[in-house]
Amino acid sequence: MRVVVTGGSGNVGTALRRHLDFEDVGVDVRTLSSLRDAIRGADVVVHLAWAIKPTDRETNIDGSEHVLVACIKEEVEHLICASSVAAYAPAARYSRVDESWPVTGIPGSTYSAHKVRLEEMIRRYPLPCTVIRPCGIGQASAAEQLRRWLLSRWLSPKLLPLLPIPLWNGLRLQLVHSDDVARAIVEIVRLKALGAFNLAAEPVLTAPMIAERVGAGRLSVPFPLVEKLAGATAKLGLQPLTPEWVRMADQAPLVRTTRAHEDLKWWPEHDARDVLSEVVMAMGRRS
Repeated sequence: MRVVVTGGSGNVGTALRRHLDFEDVGVDVRTLSSLRDAIRGADVVVHLAWAIKPTDRETNIDGSEHVLVACIKEEVEHLICASSVAAYAPAARYSRVDESWPVTGIPGSTYSAHKVRLEEMIRRYPLPCTVIRPCGIGQASAAEQLRRWLLSRWLSPKLLPLLPIPLWNGLRLQLVHSDDVARAIVEIVRLKALGAFNLAAEPVLTAPMIAERVGAGRLSVPFPLVEKLAGATAKLGLQPLTPEWVRMADQAPLVRTTRAHEDLKWWPEHDARDVLSEVVMAMGRRS
C-alpha cells in the first residue's frame, strides 16, 4: 500500500513517521499540477498541510481543494483529512459533543472558519474520506513552534514558574499527544474507516491544573479582561495571542471520543497532563 502525506514535516506528520511508512509530498499544495504528479499511484492520501499562524487561505482553502481535486483525478482510494474540534459550533461549557455536533465553527475565528470550509468542501466531493477532529496537539519536538505561537518573544519559558499566569475560571482544555493522533491515523488506514473521529486524551485540563503543570502561580482574571488584554498587547507586538485565539480557546467545545474507542480500538497512551508537561519542559530546554 502506498501512502502519501501532505504536511509530513509538521507536528502530526513527524509523529506519523514514527508509526507509518509514507511518502511526504514535498510540494506546495497551492500548485495543483505538482500535487497531482506527487500523489499519482497513491492508495491513501493523508492531508495534514495547514497554515496555522499566520493563517493562509491559499494554503488552507485553495490548497485543500487542490488535494481533493487531485485525489479524484488520480483515483485515490482513501483520503484522510485533519480538521479540528475548532470546526464545531460552541456548546454548553462542560458538556461533550460527538461527531454529529454542528460543524459551523467558532464565531470570529479565522482558523475555525478555514476548518469549517475544509469540511464543506469534503462533503461536496465524491471521495471515500475520513476526517479527524483532534483537540490541541502537542509533543516535545513541536515546543519551539508552540512557544512562538503562545509566548512573547521576550519571555523565556524558564521564567514561567516565576510569573503568575492570567487564566480565567471557566477555562477548560483538551490535549492529545502527536503520537496518539498518529496511532489513530494508522488504524484508520488499516481499517479503511470512513467518517469523522474526535481525538482527545483525558483528563480535561482546568485553569488550576494548567498552572500546576506549568509550575506557575495562577492569576484569576475574568475572561472579558483576558480578551481585552490580549487585544492590547498583541496590537503592541508584546505577545502573539490575539483575541480571536483566546475566544477560540474559550468557546471550542469538549468532545467525546467514543467512536474512536469503539471503531478504531483507539485509546491515548499519553495523559493530557503529561502532554502539557512534555511541551513545557521542552520549551525550557530550548530557551
